[in-house]
Amino acid sequence: MDRNFTRLLDLLTLVPRHGKLSTPQLHQRLRARGHDVSARTVQRDLEELATAYPIECDIRSKPFGWGWAAGAPHLSLPAMDWSEAVSFQLLSTYLHGILPDSVMDTLRPYVEEARRKLAQHVPGMPLKRWPERVRIIPPGPGFVAPKVPRPLHATVTEAVLMGCKLAIEYRAFDRQRAKRYVVSPLGLVQFGVVFYVPATFDGHGDVRTLKLHRMLRAELLDEPSGIEHFDLDAWLEAGGMGFGGQERIRLVLRLFDGMGERLKETPLGPDQVVVEEAPGVHRLEVTVIQTVQLERWLLGLGKNCTVEHPTSLRAEIESELFVQGHRYHQCDLR
Repeated sequence: MDRNFTRLLDLLTLVPRHGKLSTPQLHQRLRARGHDVSARTVQRDLEELATAYPIECDIRSKPFGWGWAAGAPHLSLPAMDWSEAVSFQLLSTYLHGILPDSVMDTLRPYVEEARRKLAQHVPGMPLKRWPERVRIIPPGPGFVAPKVPRPLHATVTEAVLMGCKLAIEYRAFDRQRAKRYVVSPLGLVQFGVVFYVPATFDGHGDVRTLKLHRMLRAELLDEPSGIEHFDLDAWLEAGGMGFGGQERIRLVLRLFDGMGERLKETPLGPDQVVVEEAPGVHRLEVTVIQTVQLERWLLGLGKNCTVEHPTSLRAEIESELFVQGHRYHQCDLR
């Protein structure tokens, strides 16, 4: 086999069906796949591929970019089996938004092939109906996802993928107007229906959390973000998505009406201990990070839980419940 075959094949699959990518962008992505060649070689490969396949360079506006010609037929794919078809269907349904747009563009022919496969009338094929028989349901109300323009999503995910900085216009929750910042995006996290981007701001070393839908504009910069030095898992374990909080506490709860049995099935931590004190009443101890998310969850347990320790958290929960009760009482008096 020609040693250049895999490189040419990878390059051909990287050329987008919709939109365009510049030669430097394609060069970066090809290097990410392990092909250590020069940008000039990539340009030469593209020109050679264009003589055999309907790809073209759009030179109407800068930056010039490569893409498939309008109406170009899809490359013939090997026959897709039922397991692959179901997998691609579920991928497009449940990973939409979490994958970079450039990756979704590459996968689109496979997703379309999967849909055609699943649309076939084949009696006695149980796997064909699997996508109809599984669902992922959020733990809370079915919130409607905030709208994120596709070009903005594409730019941000590209920055995370390639490890580049962004120039953004961002409107904070408590601000009327957006401000411009240069940030280093360090990942993408989906929490419920909202996408968050952990990032550092130029001139600051602390990691902050940005909501993707609050970005009004984003421009990809040719500067490294330093994402390779960031451990997303470690940041999450340290309470990064808990909306603040670094302190580890020994949480002691008294649980009622069978809540203790439920938390045996889904522990709050690896060192959790649950002891039954009376029928339906349990005492739980566990080490956790104190965060806003934890406090909201404890408040949501309502009458099924009391906080015993730490006393500071107990007082805070008690104060919140008192204010809530007072507001209900005020409503009753009107």
